[in-house]
Amino acid sequence: MLRVGRKTKADNQIISVIAMTPQDRTELMDNYHLTGEFLRYATDPLERARVEFNSFTQNWLIVYNVPVAATEADRRVIHPVSFIIKDNLLFVFVTEQTKYVLSMTTDLNVGDQTKGVWDSIFSLLFEITTTYFDHIQRLTQVRAQIETHLRQRQRNNSKHIFELANLSTDLTYYLTGANGNLVAISQLSLAARRAANLQLSSISQSQLEDVEVEARQAQEMLELNSDIVDKLSNTYNNLLNNNLNQVMKLLTIYSVVLMIPPIIFGFYGMNMTLPLADKEWGWLFSILISIIPIGWVIYRLHRDHFI
Repeated sequence: MLRVGRKTKADNQIISVIAMTPQDRTELMDNYHLTGEFLRYATDPLERARVEFNSFTQNWLIVYNVPVAATEADRRVIHPVSFIIKDNLLFVFVTEQTKYVLSMTTDLNVGDQTKGVWDSIFSLLFEITTTYFDHIQRLTQVRAQIETHLRQRQRNNSKHIFELANLSTDLTYYLTGANGNLVAISQLSLAARRAANLQLSSISQSQLEDVEVEARQAQEMLELNSDIVDKLSNTYNNLLNNNLNQVMKLLTIYSVVLMIPPIIFGFYGMNMTLPLADKEWGWLFSILISIIPIGWVIYRLHRDHFI
């Protein structure tokens, strides 16, 4: 679906494309003379975050990672959104999962009507980048809840183990997306410094620097949270291993202690002459001579600090 926004006083126009259809593709190529290569990149669901300039058409392509809500069918929480800049036209390519970005473009249309197209794209990138912090805060709360549950109950925590695994997966996606965005911003900054194909005003340059600061902060916060989750996973794995060792230790003690009575009772169950076997209280004697070595084994284990 293709939506054409109204022009601003600076003669800028934002054109949004939701889940581009073949008809939309034909219209974009015929009416706006966009290249098939850029349109293919802009609609690729696995395209990496980057910036590309076509010197022949003088068009810019910006692919930026945006966070989305995970679903049961798709655990990916990062999807690309693409922007094509042609003269004073800004094309925004989104999918059903990322179309919430269009609400940010609405804010641009009703804002400063004198903004240039690069001012608009930098404002949009800034808004997208700041959405990462909401997701980081949510992940931090989830991690704190999982950590609390794991501290309180160290057994039967299979549910929280899966939650911890999902949290680690989400953080990996978010961190990968933030790293890609930082690469794209760095490419824009490099192009602006060279001033060969991209010449920015001081205001636009300041906006770009603000986006880079936010992108770097999001990256650092995600790296910190990822490290904490990794350490939490390692700590819990150590606790599970320690619990397993305790269980194996207890079973070993039981097996050592309980193997003594069958040996003695087995002798008294044989058809042969044994001391006091013909007495009515002989069974008490067999129990007594079983308790003595059991006590001795327990004493030795305790003295050797095994129990």
